[in-house]
Amino acid sequence: MKIKKRCHKQGCRNFVKNVGDTYCEEHKGETNRQYNKFRETYDKEYVSFYHSKAWKDKRKQALRRDNYLCQRCLNEFDIITIATLVDHLVPSKVDWELRLDINNLQSLCDECHAIKTVEDKVKYNL
Repeated sequence: MKIKKRCHKQGCRNFVKNVGDTYCEEHKGETNRQYNKFRETYDKEYVSFYHSKAWKDKRKQALRRDNYLCQRCLNEFDIITIATLVDHLVPSKVDWELRLDINNLQSLCDECHAIKTVEDKVKYNL
């Protein structure tokens, strides 16, 4: 069975053509620079956390624990999808103390992470 990887463009449902690619043919060459620039001016402590060694190590630990598979695709849809992100079950903006708790982390693909982000915004009024 061939495992497919989704395009990193938020909301895009296309799959990447080649193994090392990040974006599909339609979105090839795009980056998240504009979004990251916005975040850096918005909340420096929040953004700096995601660049910290502690977060990078914990992120790797969560991805390894989940075998680099999207937990939502696997558990809710019985689909095997490569996880590209690690998400906080309870967002760090809601409970900062849980930001490095491995039990508060799940590996997700881009599409599931985008859906979860919208759900969190509604649920927690973010």
